[in-house]
Amino acid sequence: MESQLGESAGFLWHLVWIIPLVALALAYKLVLRVFGVVIIAEDSVGVVTKKFVVFGSNKRLPSGSIVALNGEAGTQADTLAPGLHFGYWPWQYEIESEKVVTIAEGKIGIVEARDGKPLTDGHVLARKVECGSFQDARAFLIGGGERGPQIAIIPPGTYRVHTGLFTVVQEDVLEIPDGQVGIVTTKEGKTLAKGDIAGCEINGHNAFQDGQTFVDNGGYRGLQEQVMLAGRYYINPRFATVQTVPMTEVPIAHAGVVIAY
Repeated sequence: MESQLGESAGFLWHLVWIIPLVALALAYKLVLRVFGVVIIAEDSVGVVTKKFVVFGSNKRLPSGSIVALNGEAGTQADTLAPGLHFGYWPWQYEIESEKVVTIAEGKIGIVEARDGKPLTDGHVLARKVECGSFQDARAFLIGGGERGPQIAIIPPGTYRVHTGLFTVVQEDVLEIPDGQVGIVTTKEGKTLAKGDIAGCEINGHNAFQDGQTFVDNGGYRGLQEQVMLAGRYYINPRFATVQTVPMTEVPIAHAGVVIAY
């Protein structure tokens, strides 16, 4: 009897030590967080929010801005890559670990920015800015990125996007079947001259897949003379709409009469 009691007491004594160790192992991230250490997983990106600034001239964000470029209080432009990061004390920083953005095959990413310069007059889409497919928020803002829907898209793949600045939704790629053509209407570009009903052909935009080049090269807003042949295209639906119609067949021993409008 005494032996059994001794064994039970020994077992309970071990539990007294084991349970705290197990709890500590399970809560190691929280323990590290207290000491300013942040762990970002391989499939995530860390979005940093600074709660307050005590010293320095850059304490508050400029009027109209929501992302901080100079260490002001608020959402920071620079995100945290996977790995260990030190010095992010919990009383001053809040860290949100967000999953990377994955654009599936057969889809494209349509992007909208919450911060940046206002859109220029007459434009409905923000111009393209080199920012690593929207993975570099600082480059986007410093480079003159504009607030609102973007003319550039994200092709299939995995991207570490700053979710505090950008929202991304997925849309299907455009498929034009064999035996059909695509009639294109763009929503960006110069205004057509009075009396014209379609914009002339523009070079260099890769079948309307590069909206910024189309605009930069003098493309016109509205119906386009250029049609699209059968194939798969990465076209921003906010930049251009495409109506697919059957190709015109001229039977043998007949002639096709063309009327130009």
